[in-house]
Amino acid sequence: MRFAWEEQTVRWFLDASAYTGFHKTLAQKIIPYLEPGGTLCDAGCGLGRLSLELAPYVSELVAVDLSENAVAALRRDAKERGLDNLSINVRDADTLTETFDALLMSFFGQSNITGFLKLCRQRLIRVVSADNKSGLYPARYRCYVKDTVPIIQEELAAQGISYKLELHSIEFGQPLRTWQDAEMYILQNAPEASADEVSSFLKENIVHTEQDDFPLYLPNQKELGIFIIDRGQ
Repeated sequence: MRFAWEEQTVRWFLDASAYTGFHKTLAQKIIPYLEPGGTLCDAGCGLGRLSLELAPYVSELVAVDLSENAVAALRRDAKERGLDNLSINVRDADTLTETFDALLMSFFGQSNITGFLKLCRQRLIRVVSADNKSGLYPARYRCYVKDTVPIIQEELAAQGISYKLELHSIEFGQPLRTWQDAEMYILQNAPEASADEVSSFLKENIVHTEQDDFPLYLPNQKELGIFIIDRGQ
């Protein structure tokens, strides 16, 4: 499943990243595995929040994504930060043939790890959810399949590939401006949900923050795994 980066989904995602500091926190978990002066590819970068955080720690970072909207947002923010070592391209990550010291695949969906490992001179860094659950909308509407920690473990074990795995829990909920905004957010993720289901879910889960900019918040503790796969393994 390719994520649709539209105006509203871009806004919600950027709000959530800034409000929770999720990508800043996740980047700190990844930085120890980057080589100073090395090159890094962020494959399927989306809005590139990790690219922005990691670029200062490498000599060159190449970020690629299929979505023109996502790439445009990343180019804008990279320019604002003055990151001149960040190359951003509209491109299918599956077409990559160049090699990099490290390659990052963060919440990439489903993938062939061995194919991307061939593009790494040193290591592949694969970030996936611990499971296929979410606290951001009614669970029964989470109908797509993605790589998770158990799936990656099984794949690597089947191929005899050694790895290091870090498990983390990082808050990545959704701040919202109005109740209508909250309803639209739920329906974006669960379009088949009835009005009663949306209302019931929000009443059970929404937090009133008393903040002017984001008076409502949907908590979501993101359980994830970071696989570190060295090229020689």
